[in-house]
Amino acid sequence: MRGVISAGMVSGLESLGLTTAFDVVYGSSAGAISAAYFLAGQAALGTTIYYEDINTRQFISCARLASGGSIVDLGFLVDDVIRRRKPLDLERVLASPSPLAVLATDVASAQSAVLRGFSTPAELLSALRAGATMPAIAGSPWPHQGRRYLDAALSEPIPVRAAEADGATHVLALLTRPGPMPWRTSVLDRWYVGPRLRRWSPILADRYLNRGDSYAEILANIDAGTGPLGRAAVLGLRVPGLLVDNLERDADTLRHAAASGRDAVLDAFK
Repeated sequence: MRGVISAGMVSGLESLGLTTAFDVVYGSSAGAISAAYFLAGQAALGTTIYYEDINTRQFISCARLASGGSIVDLGFLVDDVIRRRKPLDLERVLASPSPLAVLATDVASAQSAVLRGFSTPAELLSALRAGATMPAIAGSPWPHQGRRYLDAALSEPIPVRAAEADGATHVLALLTRPGPMPWRTSVLDRWYVGPRLRRWSPILADRYLNRGDSYAEILANIDAGTGPLGRAAVLGLRVPGLLVDNLERDADTLRHAAASGRDAVLDAFK
């Protein structure tokens, strides 16, 4: 749900007429879904999903754990919301002059993977789900084109390195945290997510429980105006002091976060 901030940011870019201004648009986790709505010219619509459609028990419910279910229902988001309630123009995304690159984490290799070159709407939707499958919280790894994937946050939460590796010289990074991650992992992470993730990949489990260090490192690069590979000039945009919980459901909180993200972009480009 913290992705509501970057959703607001891309709606700001859309309002400025910058939908086709980027050579490539990269998205990690929920950011990839917002990126898809942005490339479809529907960023404003996509932002409303957070406070009108998925801040409900249909999408987020800890009670499902009692019956062996997942806290977050990505099937509801993809099959109900994205396809029906707030239909994403999938064909427009596929035809966009700015291609979409979806970041995900390959479970077998425990490395970041860039999913791209989608040929069908179904392939695009599958990639979006793969890149947003939070370990355990959203269920088991998602199968996509013969491999299994989890949330991009496990390997590349801010996809600047991927852009640099592709040859990008200038990167606009939309950040959903006001600064580094808290140094202490939550009880949910230690006792629920970590043990289940370890069954699929001990490497990813260790990385997940210590992810604050790598996140702080890339933030330091961005704050210095460069990417981790030292090849690109980077402008990072964030909303100082604003932190949204991953499972936030309060509509007013989410609306405020979206508006703050939009304002951050408008202020940067005024």
